[in-house]
Amino acid sequence: MRTHRRPTCATPIRPKPSIRPDGRQTVIVIVVLVLGAALALAGTPVAVLAETLTACGLIGAQLARRAQSAPTGM
Repeated sequence: MRTHRRPTCATPIRPKPSIRPDGRQTVIVIVVLVLGAALALAGTPVAVLAETLTACGLIGAQLARRAQSAPTGM
């Protein structure tokens, strides 16, 4: 019986498993969403709201990365 073999250069591409957010990333998302909702209800213009949420998300991500690299006990 003849079997079908793939050439070694044509390996199937497997999708990477999705990465689930940890606790720090989840907190950042929740804080940014709550801040956005509060600013939107206060009547903040859309452009200012988008800039503020972007800045808060970037600052939060930087702080989350920095907290992971800090030595234990500090």
